[in-house]
Amino acid sequence: MKFSRLIIFLLCFISCNGFKNKDEENSKKQKNLKPNIESIPICNFETYVIYKDSLPIYSKPNGKIIQYFRFEDDPNYDFGGGFLFKNSDNGWLQIGKNELNPELESYWIQSKYIQIGTTNYNNQKIPLFETPNTNAKKTGFLKKESYLNVIDCNNNWALVKKDNLKGWIQPEFICTNSTTNCN
Repeated sequence: MKFSRLIIFLLCFISCNGFKNKDEENSKKQKNLKPNIESIPICNFETYVIYKDSLPIYSKPNGKIIQYFRFEDDPNYDFGGGFLFKNSDNGWLQIGKNELNPELESYWIQSKYIQIGTTNYNNQKIPLFETPNTNAKKTGFLKKESYLNVIDCNNNWALVKKDNLKGWIQPEFICTNSTTNCN
């Protein structure tokens, strides 16, 4: 009798432990199937940068300034440039991959230094939306070629502000070239 109880106990212990190991294996497999969130960009568009002397680059939003950046060494010959951004955080934009300045990737810039223009072909009214979706409520229209401050991003959409107008602009109306209107 004691022997049969021992066998039953051992069988239960082994089977419970086996299920536990299978659960652990399944959990590990599921974790491996999840995408690496850091590798998926929240933002995916270029902007151009505006500054007078140099641009403060931060380690993180509201963090420490790690350097002051210029696109050109000669201040009289600096026409600025642009960055691809990969993330945003409450008025801050995170620099994405940049072939010319790879050392800046993952650092942050305050959005007040970031602009885009509008393409505005044929002087059409460009709608701005409450959310980055063409089915969302419109917050207003841009009626002429405009230069807009970028304050947030979502994939190829930009949350922009100009005077009292604020909303999300569609990617096809974004111009990231500071010296042309992309027409």
